[in-house]
Amino acid sequence: MMKETTLGEELDFLNDDYEIDDTDNGAESVPVPARHTEQGAWTSLILGIVGSLGWIVPIIGLPVTIVGTVLGAVGIKTKNARGIAIAGFVINTVFLMASIAKGILDIIKYLKKSN
Repeated sequence: MMKETTLGEELDFLNDDYEIDDTDNGAESVPVPARHTEQGAWTSLILGIVGSLGWIVPIIGLPVTIVGTVLGAVGIKTKNARGIAIAGFVINTVFLMASIAKGILDIIKYLKKSN
């Protein structure tokens, strides 16, 4: 026959059957909030979207996509919002290449025009 117990009886920590682990000498561990890594991933994605328009003017597109690529790469290493970080990284990498190509084409065009 099973004995019915209440929740209070099951979790009675004042009972002598339980020992308190005091090996950390009272130091509390502080968990790192997950929001910080999620913010980097979301920022990477937003910068990728901005970079998709910024590649037209490479002086704006290059810094935006470089920062977005770095934030995306850092976000990929974490478990939180990994998919968002991958999307931001890919978008930023594509438009970083587009900004570089557009910048090179603009320089060539300027040099041909000035000669």
